[in-house]
Amino acid sequence: MAALTKFLSCFNQLINIFFFSWLPQALRFLVLVFFVSISAYVQRQEKYKCRKIINEKSTKFVYRKRKLLGFCATEPLDCAICLSDFEHGDTGRKIESCSHIFHENCLDKWLMHGKGQASCPLCRSVIIPENMVEVHRKVEDEGLTFTIFEEELALLLLSGLSTGCSSRRCF
Repeated sequence: MAALTKFLSCFNQLINIFFFSWLPQALRFLVLVFFVSISAYVQRQEKYKCRKIINEKSTKFVYRKRKLLGFCATEPLDCAICLSDFEHGDTGRKIESCSHIFHENCLDKWLMHGKGQASCPLCRSVIIPENMVEVHRKVEDEGLTFTIFEEELALLLLSGLSTGCSSRRCF
């Protein structure tokens, strides 16, 4: 009977340790993970809004040279950003509003990563609203950022996690 009493008291202590120490810390950790993942999701959506606008306002194409009787049927296209001609198989983008043509990577870098405007490099017609580009560049430069509320919540939750549990052995 004494062994059963000792086992039940040890079991009772383990239950108390679980519910009063481990479970609250696990819940704090899960809340923190939830808020971090929500913040990352929102920032990822901001990042892809600009890409969606570029895809809506321009069309992709693959450049193909056509040869008739050994001569090129069309004159070569050149990219005004990198100043090189299109080669057979290069992918490009044609801006719908002004019909200017650029290499796909060149235009993407011009619009998204460069210091230039969010407009056509030749005629300066607006492709992406400037406020959206600023948000995208901020997200690109800073990576994953948090608001003041999220930082305070993380500090509060992590302070609760850093306090270790004081468990005694049953035996």
